Amino acid sequence: MTDLTHPCPSDLPTLPQIYRLSSVNSRADAAGCLHHTAHLFHTQASFKACWSSGQLDARLRSGVLVSPRWSGPGRSENGCLAIARLVVLERPVADLGLFQTALPGWPVEPALLQRAHRLWEALPASHRLLLNALFWDAERFRRFCTGPSSMEGHHHDEAGNLRHTVEVAEQVRALATDRAYVDRDLAVLAALLHDAGKAEEYRRRADGSWGMSDRGRLIGHRTTVIEWVAGAIARWRIRLPAGHEMALLHILAAVAHAPAWMGLREPQTPEAELLSLADRLSGTDDLMQRLLPNGAGWGAYHKHLGRRPYRVAAPELV
Repeated sequence: MTDLTHPCPSDLPTLPQIYRLSSVNSRADAAGCLHHTAHLFHTQASFKACWSSGQLDARLRSGVLVSPRWSGPGRSENGCLAIARLVVLERPVADLGLFQTALPGWPVEPALLQRAHRLWEALPASHRLLLNALFWDAERFRRFCTGPSSMEGHHHDEAGNLRHTVEVAEQVRALATDRAYVDRDLAVLAALLHDAGKAEEYRRRADGSWGMSDRGRLIGHRTTVIEWVAGAIARWRIRLPAGHEMALLHILAAVAHAPAWMGLREPQTPEAELLSLADRLSGTDDLMQRLLPNGAGWGAYHKHLGRRPYRVAAPELV
């Protein structure tokens, strides 16, 4: 059967084609026809859509990525834009900025999402597709955007992992810019993914605090993200530049100063070195900001630093 619908209304061709579903409701009329309303969100446009059908797609739930299908120009019905149907998108695409679809109710600052989007947007299509493939799952993406980077260490608050990720990626990008021997796109992609596995490492407890998931206890975020990357490349047949798949997996697996007997690999590429440096800088910087006193003197002790940091006195203004 020929599909006569379109991803954009004929009179609004610049409207985004993909949205995150915020909510959906249905009611049946006397004839048994279902009438649906859904709230769709994208930072460039959000609206309430309505359509009718014989049944509701069971996959339509809050958080999934959807594309409204239109049969002509945008038409308003009682405050809703009438659409032909709502399609659930299960295959990742490279041209959707996921950070532009984070729902407003998520505890993450819009400015942080914009910084993450700019980093993603500057990557080549293959790299954008890989990141999108890892986070196409709605719940995984939400946890990546809103969860902590640790439970007691650096960036341990809500959205701490995304804030740490963006800081590291921005630092890696800056460090790589004037170094011709560094593949900047590969380095930034690795930085954006290096702590992605923490989306499955931590879970909210009943009392609201964070705790380790079973995957976090048994496998850990470093192995988790390697599993995700390898799986996404194989499932969606993502083609990275020659040699970059192994290089990316090395960057994500490398551990600085790892003892040889552990079977781990120290950073062997400049991209892995830059990530290691930026990762440590971001974590240490967050701890310093929390631990140092407002004035000169010794700050608070933290086990991850292994010491109390000292702040020198600011010079007096003459």
